Amino acid sequence: MPFVFFETFGCQMNVADSDMLAQALFSLGYSIIEESEHADLIVVNTCSVREHAEVRALARIHELCVRKKKHALAQEIWVIGCMAQRMGNSIIEKNPGVNQVIGAKDIVSFVQDLVHGPQGKTALPAPDVKPGRISALLPIMRGCNNFCSYCIVPSVRGGETSIPCSRIVEDILRRIDKGTREVTLLGQNVNSYHDGDTDFSDLLAKIHELPGLLRIRFTTSHPRDCTDKLIQTMARLPKICKHVHLPVQSGSTRILEAMNRGYNRETYLQRVNAIRHAMPDVDITTDAMVGFPTETDRDFQDTLSLFAQARFTTAFMFAYSQREQTRAADMGDDVPVEVKKARLATLIDLQMSVTKERYAAMIGRNIEVLFVEQKRGSEATWMGQDIGCKRTLLACNENIAGTILPVRVIRSSGMTLTLERT
Repeated sequence: MPFVFFETFGCQMNVADSDMLAQALFSLGYSIIEESEHADLIVVNTCSVREHAEVRALARIHELCVRKKKHALAQEIWVIGCMAQRMGNSIIEKNPGVNQVIGAKDIVSFVQDLVHGPQGKTALPAPDVKPGRISALLPIMRGCNNFCSYCIVPSVRGGETSIPCSRIVEDILRRIDKGTREVTLLGQNVNSYHDGDTDFSDLLAKIHELPGLLRIRFTTSHPRDCTDKLIQTMARLPKICKHVHLPVQSGSTRILEAMNRGYNRETYLQRVNAIRHAMPDVDITTDAMVGFPTETDRDFQDTLSLFAQARFTTAFMFAYSQREQTRAADMGDDVPVEVKKARLATLIDLQMSVTKERYAAMIGRNIEVLFVEQKRGSEATWMGQDIGCKRTLLACNENIAGTILPVRVIRSSGMTLTLERT
């Protein structure tokens, strides 16, 4: 039996793509292992969104190739994903130990050919490798049409294509039969999903009716497409988790225009207010960058003030890095590295204080948590998530995988809630 090892960088879409390829290999007789040195095949799934992600992936690929050559290992190394799309076979030129490069645009057809052959492109295998996986990631669309000036995704993943609603429902039903109780619907801009007359809100309503499914999540939402219909659908249907990941990127209207985001500071905050009005206990999370070309101290202060006003539960925060094949690359990179670092540290400090406050406010509250898996190294501790996005821990000797239990919050670490049974 051949063994395959996966190393995945980047977003949840990359994780889902790795799962899809893993299922294809699984159906062909491969076994998934967690040690790269014993693998017959190594798959490195790469990210191009930020320079740091590429640097890490290239370093890992180089390390694997050096070890392969040094020990004369009969391993195949495949490089897939967004960086593979952007760099192509230059990866092999720089790392001769790499056997195959598969770009993000080609991964679906590659898997279809792998499983069915070039003439048998009927349907993809369900990307869930392990029966009993409680929470599963499910792409419902691919690509992006937004062309934000800093973003390389349209270049490496192509334009938006939505997966037919019927196929999504069939895939979820297969997963439910295997033990899945929660799905996270994925797309670069998930709320622009359309299949004929079925929009994203309609899709959520259809999935909500599936028996055996306990919770529905989705990411990532574009503020411009976060409609009142979507907000009301979330508020109305109890299986839909009360969590909206709504990337803002900047609190400055001037910078948002330069980013080509399609909204301004005021309209973004209006969306936040509409979400909170419909769902007072909702978790809103975001992405933000500092140091975008021409960003001034005043622009950065606008970002700080928006964070203080929006009071996100958590946020992904990072410094701008120039990416080839984007319009922002022509703007120069005029904010000094030291300034970027200082602004990022200030923003992180602000958000961490808000996150700790929001988690601390949960102490003493009774909530319902879906438990997904045991904490690694501690079989008596179960990890789960509330109806929002908060991570939780519960000491329990029973097998509670895939169940929703009423619990009380007794402690907060600032990023995790500790629970007791009620």
